[in-house]
Amino acid sequence: AALKYLVLLSDKGKFVKEQVQRLLLETHQFTTLAGTIQPDGSRSLAALDAYFSKKRVSALLVDAAHHAMRAGKPADAAELLVLSGRFGALFELMNRELASYLNAATPEDFEKRQFWFRAASQFHAIHLATGRTYVQTALDDDGNLSLGNTFQLLMNLVVFFDRCREQQWEGAWVLMDNLQLLPKTESEMTVRLEAFRALDNCVRRVFHHVVLSAMEALCHLFRTTKQSGGGAVAGGAASNINLNQQNAIDQRLDEFRTRARLLVTFARLLNLPSLGDGDTYVRISQLEKNMM
Repeated sequence: AALKYLVLLSDKGKFVKEQVQRLLLETHQFTTLAGTIQPDGSRSLAALDAYFSKKRVSALLVDAAHHAMRAGKPADAAELLVLSGRFGALFELMNRELASYLNAATPEDFEKRQFWFRAASQFHAIHLATGRTYVQTALDDDGNLSLGNTFQLLMNLVVFFDRCREQQWEGAWVLMDNLQLLPKTESEMTVRLEAFRALDNCVRRVFHHVVLSAMEALCHLFRTTKQSGGGAVAGGAASNINLNQQNAIDQRLDEFRTRARLLVTFARLLNLPSLGDGDTYVRISQLEKNMM
């Protein structure tokens, strides 16, 4: 039925675009109409290709994706952009959605966050697998490699927030350290500030959540480490921990305090936006004071 419909519309200009958009979005028969992406990044032939050139099909898919976005259907838009081969536009969409729900506060937002993380993970597994370079090539050709870097960063930040939510503070802090977003020493402050300013705007807009959650993870690690040491050794006999172990614990506590102090300075220099229930800088400063 779809094929007969397309035959009737094949030479009717703008009307064709509108009706193809409707056909795609109402039937959701994306594979039947537009095919699938092959291992080499090309799109397999499908129903639309019987009536339009590959370039025209790609343009129709992009138009349909934009219509889906306006209709509040970003998931449909993402699938259509994959088929169109417009990976730059796809990454912009996925990055925006991942960033929007990064610090989900409601069950509805958390569900959307999980959806986009699963969709992004599936895209990564299929189209960014070892040996498949067509996405990177397309981004490079368009000068959009930074979009791929932002995508990788946001995927890692989702994992970071998941670990914080699950109270895996050590794992969260190690991941944050590996991402190299925060200064570890005074000498790194300028470099990290410059790196922040180079981040995609969608990441900068939610970076206050990242800094606050990092400080919360640091505070929890400090508290756990302090409790494991039982505090200071009273009279040299009240603790079962030997002096070397206590010294190691004290050293780690000092490292946590130093990182907390650097984080407060970093947040102040970033001039981060306020949160709903208080200024970010004030909140992380209070957490740092709790570690003194």
